[in-house]
Amino acid sequence: MAKGLFTQGIVVLMRQGVTIQEVAACCDDFYPSEPIEASEDWTFLGPAVLMNMDEDGSGKVVVDIVDRPWPDAMGDPEQDPELYAGWGLGSFGPFTCAGSLARAQEQSWVWEAGREMSEEPVAFVRVRSSYVLGNDDDDAPIIPEGYAPFDELALVTEIAAAITDLPQAICYFNPNGEVLRDLKTLNDSFEFAEENDFPPLDLWSNVRLFRLENEWAVMDTVGNAQLDLLDVEACFHAESYDFAEVEQFLRLVTCYLEEQEEPIESGDSMEGPGEVVWKVCVCDEGMVDPPRSVLRCFPQDGRPVPAECAVEGFPAEENEPPVEDASTGE
Repeated sequence: MAKGLFTQGIVVLMRQGVTIQEVAACCDDFYPSEPIEASEDWTFLGPAVLMNMDEDGSGKVVVDIVDRPWPDAMGDPEQDPELYAGWGLGSFGPFTCAGSLARAQEQSWVWEAGREMSEEPVAFVRVRSSYVLGNDDDDAPIIPEGYAPFDELALVTEIAAAITDLPQAICYFNPNGEVLRDLKTLNDSFEFAEENDFPPLDLWSNVRLFRLENEWAVMDTVGNAQLDLLDVEACFHAESYDFAEVEQFLRLVTCYLEEQEEPIESGDSMEGPGEVVWKVCVCDEGMVDPPRSVLRCFPQDGRPVPAECAVEGFPAEENEPPVEDASTGE
């Protein structure tokens, strides 16, 4: 689901129920409105408060409470049409796909306790941005002119972080980027980003690792679409590259995508891990869920690309340039 009624969405998972007054008190620095009653459709809006995103009030952040566990399944149009319709509307985040919480737990590397949360969430608080909700202008565009996704997502993240201070909060959950963080690791990321003058990409998009049967691996980002950018995949021989360097490479490519006026195209290349050239290919589908377009990267280190990683225009036999072996230097 692309950006529409909601343009960003972050969640705080709760161990106990919480009142909208308690939530509003946590967000006092952002000037919340008076509480708004829940709609009849729980997937769309629970008890809520609104906050202005900008000075003219055209953009809103809506914070609401859902007194039930996070729905990681999409539901069924016949058995659970309300939930199914909520997913279609983007009520759980514009790019959220079914199974996002399960995948976030499987790939929770920074907050390792997130892989097996000791407490089952019984409710969640949503922090979503919208340029339509709460706007009296019926002709208001879904995405306004001069739209700045980085600034918007940063604000939504700050509000969600404030809510994690509640004693009922278990953790921060970005369902679009499939990221889980407790309060400590959340604050650590903010501090690192501030000290290094670098956006907190690790709070917005997860970097995941998947090992293949042929001693190759895939690392990818998930969640870059929140910033209107492609996600990035790296396919490489697992024993020949340092995973931390590959992760850094994926983040740097993300920043490059944001900064460059001209888009990266299939066949472009850049220097990457192992001090070798990595060639890129724009793919309509990533190798691993959730479904999305990606920028797939291959090191030009003389190793044929496995068939499961290869794409049209990048067959295995063409990935054998006369370069040094990245692992041996020979």
